[in-house]
Amino acid sequence: MKTSKQLYNIVVAALFAAMIFVLTFFVKVPTGIGYIHLGDLAIYLAASMLPTPYAIGAAAIGGGLSDFVGGYGIYVPVTMVIKALLALCFSCKKDTIINVRNMIAVLICCGITVGGYFAFEIFYYGAGAFGSLLPNLLQAAGSGVLYIIIGYAFDKARIKNKLMAYNR
Repeated sequence: MKTSKQLYNIVVAALFAAMIFVLTFFVKVPTGIGYIHLGDLAIYLAASMLPTPYAIGAAAIGGGLSDFVGGYGIYVPVTMVIKALLALCFSCKKDTIINVRNMIAVLICCGITVGGYFAFEIFYYGAGAFGSLLPNLLQAAGSGVLYIIIGYAFDKARIKNKLMAYNR
């Protein structure tokens, strides 16, 4: 039975990784240094529904793959670490997606995204890294707002309970 739950979690994590990739690679707005995307929204949802190791894998693989395929190879390791850290902020242990911890996690993720990419870019671009502060903040905040809206809708429809029922 444990193997069936593990396989189920791997399959759901792979679906989330694909969703993260699609929302990062195809739904984007170019900026001076990179682009704004909605992939973080899917990371937040995955981390609110999946056990932590699976959410971390989905976040790192989906985000890293998007950078790799998109020609931002230098960002792949940085993105994988930052996206894994985002997944660590959320909890799947509550019955609902939207709860106090996950609301606080959205705020923490803004800091991780902005600070993490800035720390890398200051070494890579120098003063040009300041140009990415606002786009990274908009990306993290926009994904957070959409996460809250979609999370509430998912909670009303009991999506988490239906999706993860097999896993309990």
